[in-house]
Amino acid sequence: MHEAHDTAQSDASLPDGPVDVVVVGAGVVGCAIADALAPDHDVVVLDKSGVAEGATGRAAGVITPTLFYGDLPEVARHANEFFRAFDGTHGFEFTERRRYDYVVHDEVDTARDRAADLADHGFPVTYLDTDVVESEAPRLNLDDFAGAVRYDDAGWVDPYTLATALKRRATDRGASFYLDQQVDAVSSNTAELADGEIRAHTVVVAAGFSTPDLLGRPLPIQPYRTQCVVLEPTEVLDDQFPIGRVGSKHLYFRPEHNGDLLVGGSHDIVSDPAGVSTQADESFVKEVALTIPELVRGFGDAGLVNGWAGVDSATPDARPILDQVDDVFVAAGFNGLGILAAPIAAEAIRSQVTAETAAFDVSPFSFDRFSDSTSGFELRTTSDVGR
Repeated sequence: MHEAHDTAQSDASLPDGPVDVVVVGAGVVGCAIADALAPDHDVVVLDKSGVAEGATGRAAGVITPTLFYGDLPEVARHANEFFRAFDGTHGFEFTERRRYDYVVHDEVDTARDRAADLADHGFPVTYLDTDVVESEAPRLNLDDFAGAVRYDDAGWVDPYTLATALKRRATDRGASFYLDQQVDAVSSNTAELADGEIRAHTVVVAAGFSTPDLLGRPLPIQPYRTQCVVLEPTEVLDDQFPIGRVGSKHLYFRPEHNGDLLVGGSHDIVSDPAGVSTQADESFVKEVALTIPELVRGFGDAGLVNGWAGVDSATPDARPILDQVDDVFVAAGFNGLGILAAPIAAEAIRSQVTAETAAFDVSPFSFDRFSDSTSGFELRTTSDVGR
């Protein structure tokens, strides 16, 4: 987690006349959309605080598009290609690393079939029995599991660095960022501020759980709180230690560059997302302290480095809304996957704003796939679908 505050602004005052596009929200998704539109649009980005100071700055940054979008192969490939192509741009780094998803005994057949199906679509995914996993990654402990699904196209990023790198490239392309600007409401061509408004031909809202309030209407998204802690093992992790997830325990983990381990999980629905604690709960820290030594060797006497919490938002089918809602473009409901889905959102929104053909079919992200009956839906967490 980063506490840095990117306060750079392109000008001292807001633009007087209409602009092509206003993007509300300077998280990773808003920055990616601005970056995608800036080459041929006059883009203004507004945020109430700073770049990546909401959910983005509290994310884990695990990147496995194949896991979440493998049933939409062109979507998964688009995201996979983006992170590798953007690596090295404006200080951004993509760390490629294998991922192992632990499989309990009664899920073996489903896991084998899923891995085989993804492999048939050209993705490097394999189901492995326990002995093979532990020979490849000796610090993983699968004593209570049947095996794991290995993703060879996974990796991780620093979310703050990704967002600021996208912001810098968008600025190089002509976008203007105005931070510490509270937007109170939006319409099809206006972003209303406390002391004025900005008019635009197109308005895009990428403001996380605040999106329904800005539109002044309900959306089928549910805010929920997630938590992360960083552990320092007695013996640092080597530079090949993999990413892992244990769905049955609702936890995932990834290494840090310094050999520490980031562990995430805990998904609690919240009624007041703006007012929740940003610190990791003592109960979650204790859960991690008890569970991780059972999953990863060498953590029996691990030290706690730090911990934090953030608020994500989910949709009923765990896929975001990337579509027009009441003539405003919306990018919301990422189910904790906004980091890896940022290039997907950017491509989908750009294609709709410009009427260009997207690199993939955007219909799975349409707003009209939901009905009013989706209000109050049961939350599907990232532990249910992966992370």
